[in-house]
Amino acid sequence: MAGTSVFAQSAARTHWEAYKDRDVAPSVDQRLTDPVLLGAIDLHAHHAPDSYPRQWDAFEVAQLAQERGLRGIVLKNHWTETAGLAYLVRRYGAQDIEVFGGLTLDTPVGGMNPQAVRYMVDATGGWGRIVWMPTHDSEHEIRFNGEDRPTVRVSENGVLLPETLEVISLIAEHGLTLATGHVTPEEALTIMREAKQRGVQRMIVTHPLLGPQFTYMSIEQLQEAADLGGYIEITSRTLWADGEQRTRALEVIRTIGADRCFVSSDSGLTGTPNHSDALVMAARVLRDAGFGDRDLNRMFKENPARLLGLPAM
Repeated sequence: MAGTSVFAQSAARTHWEAYKDRDVAPSVDQRLTDPVLLGAIDLHAHHAPDSYPRQWDAFEVAQLAQERGLRGIVLKNHWTETAGLAYLVRRYGAQDIEVFGGLTLDTPVGGMNPQAVRYMVDATGGWGRIVWMPTHDSEHEIRFNGEDRPTVRVSENGVLLPETLEVISLIAEHGLTLATGHVTPEEALTIMREAKQRGVQRMIVTHPLLGPQFTYMSIEQLQEAADLGGYIEITSRTLWADGEQRTRALEVIRTIGADRCFVSSDSGLTGTPNHSDALVMAARVLRDAGFGDRDLNRMFKENPARLLGLPAM
């Protein structure tokens, strides 16, 4: 139900409920290699513990990435901040890889909640870097899927809500990276325009090619997003899965340009490739499509580094 309070309907099904009874084969570590992994940064690395069946915990994800030569990862969870977990992994886990966290503004953290952003910023270590607008609890996704459960709104009648504006201001104040989440294309662009005005320096268009229940943008909308300073996220599966998604992803990269795109794994579910294997599978598709080392280095290394405020290597 659109507009439902994030604290109402306590008995409503959650987004992750449907995953609980799925019976899938375990993931297999293929140990794939590619030169692009050396110094790569994965900005979208799912992990356990989670309410989904994840194959690897955060410590294992970091260790696997380090063994394959990645420079860094961002731990992603739809339901809780991961800055504190990044601190623990850095202190007690893999020592030779940069580990960062983030925050997704879905219902478990209170939705569009400025206090959740403030907490992430102040979590021990200061390793929170990315704030995602609502994802699986966004008003857009829930409406599209015809679900009746708590939702998070970012705007009303085309106007951003006061709490959305406050979150954007906090992102600017603390030098964080804004990611658009699973809102409508129009909402994403409105958020980005406002963010640019308020001084946000780094913006991600969250996987805008995965399907209409997410932020599914046209080429023209993607170009506007890039012109606003955004970087277009191309998730690995978009490339290594056969069919229309791959064709469209290659078209987007060629049209928008590798300078404004980056590749993330968005992996971690049980039964899917591990993060490093997923990145290699994507890189192989790009190489076969004619993209060279310069473009791959931009999309796997340099652009992710910029989005974290890190110097290029």
